[in-house]
Amino acid sequence: MKRRYDRRLVLQAVAFTLAITASLVLLLIPGYTEVTQSSDGPEQVTTSTLLETVGPWIFVPLLIPVVLTGLPLVFRGRSNIYASVAAAIALAIFTVLGALSIGWFYLPATGVAFIALFSLSTKPKVPNAHPEVSQ
Repeated sequence: MKRRYDRRLVLQAVAFTLAITASLVLLLIPGYTEVTQSSDGPEQVTTSTLLETVGPWIFVPLLIPVVLTGLPLVFRGRSNIYASVAAAIALAIFTVLGALSIGWFYLPATGVAFIALFSLSTKPKVPNAHPEVSQ
C-alpha cells in the first residue's frame, strides 16, 4: 500500500516544528552575559537564559508562534485553508513586531508557513477503470 502525503500538510508540520525549535532555543540557550569586576579581584562572567532573565511570563510570547503554526494542523478541508491564511498572516505580523527581540528566530517558520499556504495540493489523477472506446 502506497501512502500519499499532502504537501501542504507536510509543510505545515515543518513550520510547526521550526516554531517549536525556535522557542526551545530562545528558552534554553544562554543569551545574556553579565561581566562584573571588583576593584580587588578578577572579573566574573555570568550567563543566563531568557527564562532566568524574564521569568515564567516569557512562555506567553514564545507560545504564540507555536500555537499559530499548529492551528492549521487541527483543521481539515476548507477550514484548513482559512486557518492557514490566518496563521501565516498572524505569524508574519508577530515576526515583524518582534524583529527587535525574538521575531527573527521565527522567520524560517514564517517562510515555510507561506510556502505551505501557496503550495498546491497535488491530488493524484485516477484514470477511468473502464474507458469508453469511441468508434
